[in-house]
Amino acid sequence: MFDWDANNLRKIRAHRIKAEEVEKALSNAPIPIYEQDVEGEARYVYYGETDSGRLLAVVLVERGETIRVVTAYDLDAGQKKDYLARRLRGE
Repeated sequence: MFDWDANNLRKIRAHRIKAEEVEKALSNAPIPIYEQDVEGEARYVYYGETDSGRLLAVVLVERGETIRVVTAYDLDAGQKKDYLARRLRGE
């Protein structure tokens, strides 16, 4: 289940991304990129692809059964290259 509110919806909207796109990118076999600790809470970064082929980076926290998206944005050229290379390796 996703935890959406005005704050995180505003953050993704600033990147012209819809909640449905983020949810789809996270359901289409996303690639875990790294984990970071922010104020004692683990944040995870994933690269994912929407059904329309849009490549997104999604930053999220897991709280029990809930996924809270912190933000999401389009992959830049270097990130796209990394994503495609990882896909070719079968990640």
